Amino acid sequence: MKSLFIALALVGFASSPALATVPSPAPSPTAVFNVGSLHVQKFGSGTRTLIFIPGLTCGPWEWSGEIAHFSARYTIYALTLPGFDGQAPISGALFKTTTDDFWKLLARERIVKPVVIGHSLGGTMGFMVATQHPHRLGGVISLDGLPILPGLNFMTPAQRQAIAAATAAQLAKDTPAQFASYERTTAVPALVTSPADARVIAARASTSDPTETGRWIAEDMTLDLRPQLPKAVVPILFIAPFDAAIDGQFHLTTPDQKRAYYQTLVAGAPDLKIDTIDRSRHFAMYDRPHAVTADITHFLAAISP
Repeated sequence: MKSLFIALALVGFASSPALATVPSPAPSPTAVFNVGSLHVQKFGSGTRTLIFIPGLTCGPWEWSGEIAHFSARYTIYALTLPGFDGQAPISGALFKTTTDDFWKLLARERIVKPVVIGHSLGGTMGFMVATQHPHRLGGVISLDGLPILPGLNFMTPAQRQAIAAATAAQLAKDTPAQFASYERTTAVPALVTSPADARVIAARASTSDPTETGRWIAEDMTLDLRPQLPKAVVPILFIAPFDAAIDGQFHLTTPDQKRAYYQTLVAGAPDLKIDTIDRSRHFAMYDRPHAVTADITHFLAAISP
């Protein structure tokens, strides 16, 4: 999910009711295993490979509808990052460790030119691996995960470091019950339009480790991949959800305005397209599932070998 910085800015927002979306359940995995810090579930058996990376505090369950849809034609590897969805925390640098293990996964499974599909933090990881070994990827799709957190691009590195440290320290103090309460009452309701969906997502997200969540947020807050983006010479699709009430609080009153702002954050990527999905928030796969599936489908067709 978005950083605590963004969530805090949305405290007190009251949304209009929306219909809940129940994503299709993912099929039973054909294999489950670990590669270093990554917990991996494998689905399908197609000749092309998709790798799904969930966002902060989430597991592959948030991509279940897309996994169910695309596993009929593709081989899918769905990752769970350390500290999330019941997985144990790790020591050391989180982004470095997990991206190192991402490349180990490709080597172990002999995966050639996969398309990485990430949400939020997972989308940021997609940008990161695209700057590391772009020739080993077929493409990247990021759903609302940027090379730098929106809003923090206006701050100095020292300011971002201070906020990151304070956020990590606060979450390290939280009990599981306090963390679950925050997810249920504050963080998640601002990130999806349906209160019923928010309850489901918050219940799943609350199984994540508060301290490890704080460490992830802190690393994300201090991360700025923009100088490395020219290295990301692979096709990239950035999916930007737009919600007039939420984005209007940040003076982004139309989808075109949000697209223009996000374009400034990804401008260095040589082959990147932005698509905005109106009437959706951060969890666009819940708010507008058919639109997300269509965007992924069109991108995969466009880069078909």
